Amino acid sequence: MQNTCYLDSYALTLREEMSSYRSESRVPIVKKPIMINLLPERFFKQESIDSAQEAPPRALQYVKEERPAQPYYSLLIRLLEPSDAYSMVVRNDRTDVLRISLINMSIYEIYLFALGLPAEFPTNQVLVLGEERKHFISDDPFGVLPSYAYELAVPAKTEREEYRQRILNDMNKHFQLEVRVEKLSIVKGSRKVLTISGESVELIWDEQLMMIVKSNKVIPS
Repeated sequence: MQNTCYLDSYALTLREEMSSYRSESRVPIVKKPIMINLLPERFFKQESIDSAQEAPPRALQYVKEERPAQPYYSLLIRLLEPSDAYSMVVRNDRTDVLRISLINMSIYEIYLFALGLPAEFPTNQVLVLGEERKHFISDDPFGVLPSYAYELAVPAKTEREEYRQRILNDMNKHFQLEVRVEKLSIVKGSRKVLTISGESVELIWDEQLMMIVKSNKVIPS
């Protein structure tokens, strides 16, 4: 394999895989209807001869080359050259494997998938704490962020909430982050009001769903 990616992988046996769901610290996810983002049917399908013969993006080929022998694993690769964006969830009941592939995505985009947020989630609703915002969010429409390929293979009957939680745990552990969604009260505007003492300004508050990205990196003293 050419020098086109950095690799970090985790391979688990079936017993370790299932126990990891119980032992790993759970990151709270706000369970509100607005957060539910079901994958379109075309991104969730049974493995078939036709789909296997489709020409995959180059980055997906890198992932295939680095897949471990164990059936259940997670894999994170830093891409060093451009590739097509690609996401797919494929279930193979015959081999008892559910494989989630997120290809050529930024850190922020992988978190959107893990948290069940839509791909068009506004970047102005992302709050970054303890780290430079530019590492995760590009406010410049022409800005380029580091791209990654992430893949997770779990038992075929794994529920959506379980594998999303696993992705969230993997990302938090690798990048030393704590990421959650929360409804915060924010100032949406203001208006002038008349009082006995004269004219004053009243703030208009509203609740807004926010993604909060908090760094857990220890700063050397």
